[in-house]
Amino acid sequence: MFHQVNSFLDRVLAGVQTGSLWLARAGGVLILLTVVLVTIEVMSRQFIGRSAVHATELTGYIMAISASWSFAYTLMCKAHIRIDALYLNFPMKVRGALDLVALLAMAMFSILVVDAVYEVISASYSGGSTANTPLGTPLWMPQALWMIGLVWFGFAVCVMSLRVLFALLSGQSDRVQELAGSPTMDEQIKEENREAHS
Repeated sequence: MFHQVNSFLDRVLAGVQTGSLWLARAGGVLILLTVVLVTIEVMSRQFIGRSAVHATELTGYIMAISASWSFAYTLMCKAHIRIDALYLNFPMKVRGALDLVALLAMAMFSILVVDAVYEVISASYSGGSTANTPLGTPLWMPQALWMIGLVWFGFAVCVMSLRVLFALLSGQSDRVQELAGSPTMDEQIKEENREAHS
């Protein structure tokens, strides 16, 4: 039974990793767009004496959206900041249990955040809220794009939590370390070597 569940969750997790990578790439493209917008803004102020693109407002939206779109990829790469001075001294099974607790806490937090963001979008849409700027952007639009990343992150954390749970139940401590454990020195060296050769 565990083998079938683990195999299914591995396939789902592979799909989540691919989706997370593409969302992160899209966020990167949006950040490049901010460079273009700010450049146009500076040039237009220099040569025509006024703003041509309202970059301040648009870049604010883009930064929030691109950040939320990268959360799941950061999770998949185990790139979130960790304080692991004590963690690395524990046995593998204890570390696995701590990893699961951390993932479950993150899953609960992400669910609460998505619920709060949904309430904000709902209020913005029903109230017809617009930005107090020359563009007058309907606020639900950038907020909805922001929420896409948060929802995907919540889904990714939940899938990862399930996979780690079943890995622990089936005694796959190495798999737990691979998926959710704090990166070991060997893993960091391997990753740096891979990046150096790519």
